[in-house]
Amino acid sequence: MDQSRKTCVTYVAADCGSIIPGKSRAAAAFKTVDIYRRLVEAGVNVIDIDPSQFPDSDGPAPGPDVLDGEVTYKPSPFVPGNIRNRTGNLELLRRVRKKMTVNFQAEPRAFQLVLGGECCMLPAILSSVKKEYHDSTMGLVYIDADTDLHSPLDDDWMGYFASMTMTQLMARPGAISDESEGTLDPVLAREKLCDSNNTVFFGTNLPHPGNRPKHLAHLNDEHFKVISSEAVANHPEGRANEALEHLEQNKVEAIWVHLDVDSIDPGEFPLANVPNFTGVAFQTMMQALTVLMASTNVVGLSIAEVNPDHDPDLAMTTMLTKEIVSMLARRELGHSF
Repeated sequence: MDQSRKTCVTYVAADCGSIIPGKSRAAAAFKTVDIYRRLVEAGVNVIDIDPSQFPDSDGPAPGPDVLDGEVTYKPSPFVPGNIRNRTGNLELLRRVRKKMTVNFQAEPRAFQLVLGGECCMLPAILSSVKKEYHDSTMGLVYIDADTDLHSPLDDDWMGYFASMTMTQLMARPGAISDESEGTLDPVLAREKLCDSNNTVFFGTNLPHPGNRPKHLAHLNDEHFKVISSEAVANHPEGRANEALEHLEQNKVEAIWVHLDVDSIDPGEFPLANVPNFTGVAFQTMMQALTVLMASTNVVGLSIAEVNPDHDPDLAMTTMLTKEIVSMLARRELGHSF
């Protein structure tokens, strides 16, 4: 991939798909620890894009930072066959799509760094990436303790959109859509963006009860590449190379990396919104992520599940920020990792 050296940063203040509040403050936390200044001082060519310059891209421009306004958690009634806080979740996707469109219009094929929010923003991100890299095969490394394959068709469905991210991306039965609702701006289609050829599940905590046997069986039956949290804990760099090799073998040329920090064990690093005891230490996951980020085929990184309520002095947010800045700085310089 002939990759631009420029980097666009998007802050997503949202926790509208979650079971508890907190993640909507992640965007402010990253700003508080000066990630922008740290990137600039590290030599990263950061592009500050004002969406108001692009009033015709995906609707009217809402202001200098399209995602400054929070799309937050709120108690929502359970509706069988649907998601809680549906309006808020669709609004989040529209805002993310808007910002991604603006970013790519201003700086075609710049590296995209998306901070904050939650994994259910990925349908808007990946559909934008697919459109931008239309001449390449797009893929995903999904670093998450959970498979996120729940859907409204499950008997134990609780209505939380963040738990069905991969259901949406794989266009599985139960995926939701707003295409038939008469809206002039549909944002959520049953578009199959991920399959066994272009997707790697990385750091999945297989024994966790949230990963239902039927979901794991589906991944096995469809021949998905699943690298467990135990495997990552034991061989982080080797498993990251294994993920990249799988995508390379399938001719994936534009790779998006998504990091849910719940893939890091909370015994040492309890930053995630909901803890998941994966056995993967912070530095171990950073070793794996460093290998992934060294690939010139990686076109963007999203970070989700950060809950600053668990990090009152922002020490963990700062640790994560320093690691990400270091990885992007080395990409900028073209250094090998």
